[in-house]
Amino acid sequence: MKPILPTQQDFRNAMAVCAAGVHVITTDGEAGRYGITMTAVSPVTDDPPTVLLCINHTARILPILTRNRSLCVNMLSAGQQDVAEHFAGMTSLSPEERFEYHIWHRGQSGQLEVDGALAHLHGDIVDSHSIGTHQVLYVAITEIRMHGQQLADAQSLVYFRRSFQALG
Repeated sequence: MKPILPTQQDFRNAMAVCAAGVHVITTDGEAGRYGITMTAVSPVTDDPPTVLLCINHTARILPILTRNRSLCVNMLSAGQQDVAEHFAGMTSLSPEERFEYHIWHRGQSGQLEVDGALAHLHGDIVDSHSIGTHQVLYVAITEIRMHGQQLADAQSLVYFRRSFQALG
């Protein structure tokens, strides 16, 4: 394993004090079903609606996403820390078992949405490039599902100082 350089550790420490929304990315298709917890999700443009995902080259989901091409970005609420922990691999659940511990629905795209999320963004990978240790995927959003007034006062799950927090 390659040693971590001081600038890399400084960068990681700086990013730890930058609060980030917590998402579970799910994909289901020809290459199989898989999910992963991510904070490296950012909007790119609203015309057309596009987000980017930054995924480590060694992540098990990357070849599955690349082959399936379709996915759902589940924007987690503060009450879904268990979902985040399961899909981050912080529990003993296998990748298959992670889907058994939560209620799921399918959007029009056929991709899996976790019940109780603040929003679901369904989309297709339209471009990608590699930089350093990560693959950057550009996802054109084809379906957006917000969850109405009942979530108007809901809190978002964020990751800050290397732990999950509620924000809202």
